[in-house]
Amino acid sequence: MASCLPYAQEQGDYVFTPVEVFRDECGLVESNRDKFTGTLQVTGRVVTLDLDLLDSRLTGYFLETGDDFAIDGSVVNAVAEVNGEECLLDQVNFHLEGTTQCETQFDGVLRVRYEAQRPDTCVCELWMRYEAVKDSKRCD
Repeated sequence: MASCLPYAQEQGDYVFTPVEVFRDECGLVESNRDKFTGTLQVTGRVVTLDLDLLDSRLTGYFLETGDDFAIDGSVVNAVAEVNGEECLLDQVNFHLEGTTQCETQFDGVLRVRYEAQRPDTCVCELWMRYEAVKDSKRCD
């Protein structure tokens, strides 16, 4: 069945590893290290990722050419720990850009934005470059 897919990226469970963190004023990478996992689904050009971070669902598309895709999602009224403080977040926005490296690996940039009315310490962003690998099978 996998040979029928128009893109080489395999569906399944992926582990995201931060490669470079550009911005993380609330320490989201460290406090959520075990939640950077997710299940990828590909249906034609449509890409869906069920990310364990705040039980979020991101949906998007492969771009017209190449093996690049972009997916977005949001969660409302989420509770999350930020710098040791429990925060009620009005909204969390996700944006992920990915490029297929081989059937079991893609990489790209992930942005996460926490929005809250108060306190101000709950408002923050994470921007990071990542590698996502399925079943520990990195590209050769």
